[in-house]
Parts: sequence; C-alpha cells; structure tokens
Amino acid sequence: MPSNKKQNFMKTSLSLLVSLVILFACQNPEKKDGLKSLGDGNNKIYFLKIQAKNGDKSIQEVEFSIDKVIIDSLKLSEEKIQNMCEESILYADWNVKFRPSFKHDAMAMLIFDRTEKKLLAYMKGTAENAYGTPDNISSTIPFDLKGKMLLDKDGLPKIDSY
Repeated sequence: MPSNKKQNFMKTSLSLLVSLVILFACQNPEKKDGLKSLGDGNNKIYFLKIQAKNGDKSIQEVEFSIDKVIIDSLKLSEEKIQNMCEESILYADWNVKFRPSFKHDAMAMLIFDRTEKKLLAYMKGTAENAYGTPDNISSTIPFDLKGKMLLDKDGLPKIDSY
C-alpha cells in the first residue's frame, strides 16, 4: 500500500473511530468476555484496556478499540486479542531512537485491513528526537488473520513507523 494511501486509510479509520466513540459515549458499556462493547448490530465497537510500560518505566493504560470484524467474523478469542494488543505495546517503540523517552498514547486501534487481508495494530506515542524535543510517532504493527505478528525476511517484526 503506498505511503499516502496508508496514511489516508489510517486518518479515515481514526476519524471513524472518534465519531463512533462520541456517538455512543452516553450509552452504558456492557461486558462481554472481558471486552467492553458499545452499541449493537452494525454500530458495535469493542474496547480492551491494557497496561503499558513507558520508556521511563511509568505505567500508562492504553485502551484499544477493536474492529468488530475481528471478534464477530474472524472469531478470534479474547486471549488472542489481548496477546496481540500486548505485543503491539511491546513493539510500539521499535523505531524510536531514544527509547527511554517513549510514552504511549492512551488510545490505540486493532483493525481489519480488508484490502491487504491482515490485522493492523495502530499505536501512537511521543519520544524525544535528537535535540531532546518530544515528537509524535505512530507505529503500524501487522498480524495475520490468526493473530500472529508478521515478520520480515530476516525474522524481525515488520513494523512501519512515521
């Protein structure tokens, strides 16, 4: 997927997520197998909170919004989804030059990429650049449809950061 197309897809996905969260903010979340969900039918959104350790060892709670296709259609278990979210947190700082300065954002997404037929964890955070100034970083971490992280030809995680 070309870089501009990927960025447009991520922006559209993020905009859709924010709109849906605002739409359902007044509803009471229900528990389902440890996942929170809002809405029903075509408007259902799932959430899962994971504890993340920042580069300075402080703890940040990261709330993942989970694409309903992952749960309702692909039928991935809560355990598999939680493992994917935890792996994403571990690798969110993969391309950061000064890892002790990395801080996770409070929200992340786990989405189904219909075009590429894979799952993507989309993480955001901040880290200091070479001048010590905090800078935003976004990481996209791919998984296959069974929840296994995709690796490059060298056997390393295939993570895109921008």
